[in-house]
Amino acid sequence: ACMSIARVRAPSAVLVRASSTTRFRSRAAFVRHRSRVVDATTAPKLSPMSMSRRRAATPRAGAHDAADARASPRNPSSKKTPVLAYVNESTKFVVSCAALGVLLRDPSAGTCWALLGSVVNSVNGKILKRVLNHERPDGAIKADPGMPSSHATSLSYLSVYAATALAYFRDAAPALGYAGQLVASFVLVIMGMFLSYLRVSTGYHTPPQVIVGYAVGSTTALTWFFVGLRYVEPFLKAEPSMLSVLHSALIIAIGWFAFSALDWVETIVKNIKKKFA
Repeated sequence: ACMSIARVRAPSAVLVRASSTTRFRSRAAFVRHRSRVVDATTAPKLSPMSMSRRRAATPRAGAHDAADARASPRNPSSKKTPVLAYVNESTKFVVSCAALGVLLRDPSAGTCWALLGSVVNSVNGKILKRVLNHERPDGAIKADPGMPSSHATSLSYLSVYAATALAYFRDAAPALGYAGQLVASFVLVIMGMFLSYLRVSTGYHTPPQVIVGYAVGSTTALTWFFVGLRYVEPFLKAEPSMLSVLHSALIIAIGWFAFSALDWVETIVKNIKKKFA
């Protein structure tokens, strides 16, 4: 009986010692402290083996969070495959180099007009981004507005413009023949659509952002092509001296494009540093 009384009074003794050495601002604080001490002294004791079993059975929140992030469909890294990610990242460099190669091979008025339109189209897309200010999908790497997709805008312009030229001019590529030109025109449009779709599959844009970008680029391409055919080409034939104005405008546009492309190089350098860090 004495031993049981001692066990019951043990928490009170602890409280006495704690209250004698600790100052409380209010009675409520003392009551909270007393309840914690009583719970600690009356809680059942667990053996080391039981405690290890309980820790093993309790899932770690961090592991679950990481697994959910990897499996989340909104996370762009979960959607990427190495091949598609590489194709998506290299598209802008390949297309830019191809456009420069066409200009160097055929620096005619038609080529200069087409490339000047591609820069104008790109500027229009960036202006629309700022005006619409539409957020990218959750988990996207970039934080700038996503409507319309810049990649879809540029890819649709170049592919639709080149496809229209191949279909309109029967002698645009004599080595292919007109039937071959029509096939190449169809392939260009399909490639533009596929490369635009990659912006959705890799998590950079939503489907509406890519669809609007493709619509803007393709509409600009058709308008720019027929305006050049109907008005610019006859005007340059009547006034050959104005060709220098077209060249000057293209040089300025290429300079602006090269300046904006510095962000691409900066992104590549950061990715390389992260990979080898």
